[in-house]
Order: sequence, then C-alpha cells, then structure tokens
Amino acid sequence: MRAAHPLARDLIARLPRGAQVLEIGHGSGRNHRALEAAGIEVLHFGSGSTSAHGAAGALSTHALLHGTPVEIAELLASIAASLAAGAPLFATFGSVRDARFGEGTLLAPTIFAPAAGDERGVPHTYYDETELRSVLHEHYAIEDLREVEVDAIAGGWAHASAPLRGAVHWFVVAHRHGSRQCHAE
Repeated sequence: MRAAHPLARDLIARLPRGAQVLEIGHGSGRNHRALEAAGIEVLHFGSGSTSAHGAAGALSTHALLHGTPVEIAELLASIAASLAAGAPLFATFGSVRDARFGEGTLLAPTIFAPAAGDERGVPHTYYDETELRSVLHEHYAIEDLREVEVDAIAGGWAHASAPLRGAVHWFVVAHRHGSRQCHAE
C-alpha cells in the first residue's frame, strides 16, 4: 500500500483530530485512509452535507489536474464556498513544465487530452505560475506555491498502463479568504 500524498500528510499535521476535511476525488483511497487514521473526518466533496458546514480544510491531489480552466475555476469557487473562512486548501495542479504538456489532442492552448493510456480523452489543464495565481486569487490567499517532480508521488492507479516520466505538478497551499462572500457556480 502506497503512503499518503505529501500534501495529505502536511494537511494532517496542521489540523486537529476531529476536524472535517473535504476530499475532492478519491483515487486509490490512500489519502482517505491516512486522514481517517489521523482522526480526521473525511467528507466527500459534492455530497449534500458539505455545503451546509464550513469544513476545516480541503484536499485535492488529482482532481484539479483535469478539466478546462473554466471547470477548474468553478470547482475552486465551489470548494471555497464549502470551507470555513481561513480554512486551507491543499491541492495539485498541472504545470507547463510537465513532460506531457503539448502531448495528445490539443483542446486549447494549455489544455491537452492524452490520446492513449488510462486517462485517454480526459482534458488536462497546465498552468504557468501567473495563470495559476490568477485562477486562485478570487477565493484564496496563497501560502505556498511550488513545482514538484511527481513521478514517484502521483497515484499509480491512474497511470497503470504507462508510468509517469517527467511529470511536474504545482503543489499549492492556500487559504479561503476570510469573508463568506465567496460564491459557488
């Protein structure tokens, strides 16, 4: 069994037992198991109970890599609306430095869908630092933003037929702005 993603471990270290965390995407379950083992209540994003309460944090180690920039921005707004003011978001995003940037079917200048493999046809959006800061700024204050080589970190369940080579993700730690004025879709 693979260890939890580094961002999941960082989130666990920051939150107290009993905290409620939104998990955006489930993957193989390695992050879910680690959160629960640490005494953190895991809420699956999108379930009815998440919008009524301000969660103490959110984690997305895969889901925000996929979709168009508009879809990702809408998802970020929905996540913000489900978080308590000041609550952290720990998330990964695609980087233009990723070896897969430019491969597959071009859907838009920064969006490509792999032509083969486990994620064939799934849009992947890749960001440079300026674009990523721009998509985050409306709902989040950025604490940490860095590019990380993730070949050994990324979930193998999503890349079983072709292991990653040269994958680079943005690791982001951001906090929901203090006001409850954030809006969903």
